[in-house]
Formats: sequence, C-alpha cells, structure tokens
Amino acid sequence: MSASDSTESKSNMLDIEASLKASFMGGLIKVGGSAKYLNDHKQFKNQSRVAFQYKATTKFKELSIDDMTLDTKQMEVIKEGLATHVVTGILYGAHAFFVFDSEKLEASQVQKIEGSMHAVIKKIPSLNIKGKVDIKLTATEKALTDTFSCKFHGDFLLKSNPATFKDAVQTYVELPQLLGTNGENSVPVAVWLMPLKCFDPKAPELMTGISIGLVMKVQEALEDLKETQRRCNDSLGDKVVESFPVLHKQLSTFLKLCGDYESSLQQTVAEKLPSIRARKEDESSLETVFKDRHTSPFSHEKLTKWLDHKEREINVIRSVVDFMKDVKIVQNRSELDREVLGNAFVVCFVFTSMESADPCLEAMDQYANSLECASTEEEPWYYSDEVLQKMRVKAQDFMANVKSLMDNCFLIAAIENEKFEGATVYSLQGGVLQTENPHARWEG
Repeated sequence: MSASDSTESKSNMLDIEASLKASFMGGLIKVGGSAKYLNDHKQFKNQSRVAFQYKATTKFKELSIDDMTLDTKQMEVIKEGLATHVVTGILYGAHAFFVFDSEKLEASQVQKIEGSMHAVIKKIPSLNIKGKVDIKLTATEKALTDTFSCKFHGDFLLKSNPATFKDAVQTYVELPQLLGTNGENSVPVAVWLMPLKCFDPKAPELMTGISIGLVMKVQEALEDLKETQRRCNDSLGDKVVESFPVLHKQLSTFLKLCGDYESSLQQTVAEKLPSIRARKEDESSLETVFKDRHTSPFSHEKLTKWLDHKEREINVIRSVVDFMKDVKIVQNRSELDREVLGNAFVVCFVFTSMESADPCLEAMDQYANSLECASTEEEPWYYSDEVLQKMRVKAQDFMANVKSLMDNCFLIAAIENEKFEGATVYSLQGGVLQTENPHARWEG
C-alpha cells in the first residue's frame, strides 16, 4: 500500500529502475496494464489518496544458454546493430492497483482522512473469506468508504472496472480466478537479459546509462510541476473563483502554461536521452535545461509565489463577499446590463483591480514563446493594508444602504477601474452611472 502520489513511489512499487524511469518520464515508452498506474495522478493537492497493490506470479521460463546458437536472421540483427541484449528468462504473473481517492478536502483534513482510508483499505485481504466477499465494517468505516472513489489499473481483463470500495473488494476476490487454472492468462512481469557480446564480440553494446543524479533532476522538475498544477486545481474549484470568471480565466491560463512547459520539458528529455545514451551528447546538455528553469518564470519559487498571491487575492475577495451575504454576484457585463436595465435604481459593489493585466502570466507566456525572461516585480493591490482597510469601509457603507434601501437592486461585480484601487461602489439610475463615490448615501 502507498499513500504517495510521487513517480518515485510508483516506480518502486513496479520495480522500475532509474534508466527505464527516465525513458518513461520523457515519453519514450508507452505503458499499459498495471503500469498505467504511473500516469494516474491526484487532481487536487488537498485530496487523500491510498493505492492498494495486488501481485501474483505463476511460472518462470528460462532460455538454456548452453544449447543456444544464433540463426542467420538473429546474426543479421546483430550485424545491423538493432539489439544489444537477448532475453534469457521470463517471470509470468499479474499486477494490479486499486487507487482510492477522497473528495477535495480542507487542507487540515488531508492527513486525518488519509490515515482513516489506509486503515480500512488495509482490511481488504481479510474481507475475502474462502473466495467470497464478506464486508464487515463499522458504521464509521462504511460512511468513509462511501465518500471515496476507486480506479483500477491491472494486467487483467475485467467485465467492468471497480468504481467503489465495495466493487474493489469484489474484484480483489475474483483476481486469482482470472489468472486461469494454470496461469494461462498471466503476462510477463519481469525479464532477465544477457548482453549479445557474450555470443558475438562484434555485437553492439549499450554505450552509457543515465546517471541517477540526472534522473532525479528530471523527476524533481516534473513532480514539482505536477504539484503546482494540483494546487492550481484546488483554487479552480473554489466558490469565489467560480463566481468571478476573471479569476477562473487567470488560473486556467496559469494551469495551461504550466502544462505546456511540462510537455516542453518532456519533449526535450525525449530528444536528449537517446543521444546521451549513444555518447553523441553528454549529460550537461540536458542538465542545462533544468538549470535554466531556476532563473525562468517557471522556477519553483516564481510558480509558488504566483499561487501564494492568487490564493491571497481569493481570500481577500472572499472576506468581502462573505460580509455581503445574499447580495447577488453578476459574472459578466451582459448579466450586469440586464440587471441595470431591468431596475430603476441599482447599487453595485465593484472590485476594480481583478481584471488588471497579470505580469507573471505575461512573463510565462513570453518565456514559453521566446525563452526570454521578463521582469515581474510588482506589488499587488491585495497586499496593501491601506487598500484592504478602504475596501472594508466601502463594504460596510454598501451594506448599510442594503439594509436601509431594501427596495433597490444591490449587486457585486468585477469591473476594471484604475481610478479606484481594490474596490468602489457605483450607483446607477435608469441604466446610467450616477456616481462612483463609495461614501455616498443613496436614495431610490
């Protein structure tokens, strides 16, 4: 069992060595069956995950080296340099992974839920009573299992993949039978190789492997980008973000730029690895790519800072919106026009700085297209104590009028206005803007 979503943990569970892992991370090999688990990532940072592994072996076949001779076709392969090793042994069996995910959680709940999930999932083998399912859980355990989903990655042909804990237990019980009476449905799970040079001195050989240090640099960069995207997904699911399309657009743009940069890194790895292995290039040609990242808009520090800032902005906006409960939020200009033209008198609390151009996103986009790094040093409005204080005063003033002028229409919107940093209040009559004075008292 594993509660880690890292490539390192998944590779260890599948017994994948460093060089093969590098090829996978660069997209040089495609995975199937149980190895698809490598491509299964958590959607959110604030989400608990536990993976349960099933392993079985059935038979081992070995090539007798003493009696081995190479035929003409095999000699042609060696002559043309198309192979470096020969398979001398195959272990058959099957692997499977049941991946259980919680719903999106509060950050403070992730570890607690993960521990509870681990405890109940650990019971799966004990729920198999002589090939039959006997699910005996406490009411608390059953309530927990009802909240998480299940995904299956395995070397088995199932009629349908399990989607719930109950389905997973039923599938687990059936897996031994699916291998067949004599293991006829099993697949190769491990192979043993011997260099062809042992048979012919002229045979090609693997020139050089990939160092553990370089593999770790590739892994750390890609893992960091995955974690960044998960954290961004957490914010995309926030109710405040769903209420203000401009925030959703910024986060979606950030997510796409990170995904594009990740794909670019993987493509570079795919291009460089074969050349490094063939000694046409040394590892420094790939190490430079990851060194350059540290001074780019896609560095860990800059991506983390952008998310810190965006989460701060969301929290500031939430604090103001929560103060103005039951006031309608209009999500776009068209919806605002309908409200303004449909009511004689409208008072609108306006967030004025949300639609401002984002220099960090612009720098990321510019770097992705030109590899040049632009400056992004600007102090955002939501870190200014003065701006926040003024916003609170405006919100209080706005709500005072909500209570005294209940027959009028009151709204919240995001409209860029450089004259007012953070927020202001508009009063509109007959569809026409009357004032932008946040301290006025309105009469409808």
